[in-house]
Amino acid sequence: MTKPLLIALFLLPSLTVFSQDDLMNMLEEETNNEAKPEKVTATFKAIKLINANTIETTKKKTLDFRITHRFGNMETSNAAGKHTLYGLDNASNIRFSLDYGLTDKLSVGVGRSKTREHIDLNLKYRFLEQKEKGLPVSAAYYTNMAISPVADVPEDKFANRLSYVHQLIIASKITPGISLEVLPTFVHRNYVDKSNLHPKNNSADENDLMALGFGGRFKLTKRFALVADYFMGFSEFRDGDNAYYDALAVGVEIETGGHVFHINLSNSEGIIENDFIPNTRGSWGKEEYKLGFNISRVFTF
Repeated sequence: MTKPLLIALFLLPSLTVFSQDDLMNMLEEETNNEAKPEKVTATFKAIKLINANTIETTKKKTLDFRITHRFGNMETSNAAGKHTLYGLDNASNIRFSLDYGLTDKLSVGVGRSKTREHIDLNLKYRFLEQKEKGLPVSAAYYTNMAISPVADVPEDKFANRLSYVHQLIIASKITPGISLEVLPTFVHRNYVDKSNLHPKNNSADENDLMALGFGGRFKLTKRFALVADYFMGFSEFRDGDNAYYDALAVGVEIETGGHVFHINLSNSEGIIENDFIPNTRGSWGKEEYKLGFNISRVFTF
């Protein structure tokens, strides 16, 4: 028997074992891939709907520069609206903000608003992710601290200028075109004026406020969607009899390359939760809704 034939006969069992091992490894990998549920992505297209935060966080090493603008009350059926070009002459609020992704799930941000001159620092952490064949929802925690540098702070105490928000965001991409979310929200303001009582129930303002938010995105085309959000407050002091209203906003979303653009109507001039949850004074029934827009530009480093 020749030497090459002896070598072949000696190696054949080993090659058979290695082939079986490779085949088993391939089958295990395929099984693992089939068993591993895929993450659901792009539940929303931006980190905010209109007033509401979304489940989305700014991606790692990415900066989201955002401009949010609210004009004045439209009041379309009376002279006041005509003389202000239905609110376009008045800028009731403007906010500039920057949000940066520390990881794909954790982002931090800073913003400055016109109303109350709010400067806010915020953090969002997405700790649950929806799976195609598994967990049906995503969840994130959002918190912020806002400082109001205005001159009319009682006793001029720094602590009286501070307010805080804690929010849980629970969202689900129901279908490729429909995404919904619910947002239990807690707002704490260090100082409130408790001297003014409710005209009917005699209640006073509260430092702590609870609200429940709802939001939705309804995709119509690849780059066009309807968006809406609503925050229902729980307060005896803040109701229609005392000229406080729940914040309701509706609009359209347009995606153009690196931009996500929202055009909306909202009865709130406030843009951050510290402002629009306690201080929405516009009534949809009185045409005190405001035209606004949100525009976002993303930069990757």
